[in-house]
Amino acid sequence: MNRWLAVIYILFCFEMGVFLFMLPWVPFWSRNFFVGRFGWVSAIAMDDFVRGAISGIGVADIYLALEELWRLRRWLGVVRADGANGPKR
Repeated sequence: MNRWLAVIYILFCFEMGVFLFMLPWVPFWSRNFFVGRFGWVSAIAMDDFVRGAISGIGVADIYLALEELWRLRRWLGVVRADGANGPKR
């Protein structure tokens, strides 16, 4: 993968993960058009299990970003593939 695309992918995954991790717990989550208009949406959106599941997706997205950053680090040659951090010979 192109380096710039990998960096954009890492930033996108990390930002989306933070967004999904935080969104269900801010006041905006309970004060939007759909929650106010439809009662069944409010019942689903305010359920702690649903909030936790969405936050869990955010954590998984952050993990994907960190994993891709780890792979990019190896691909750029910052660390050798055999795990040794010494100078390359």
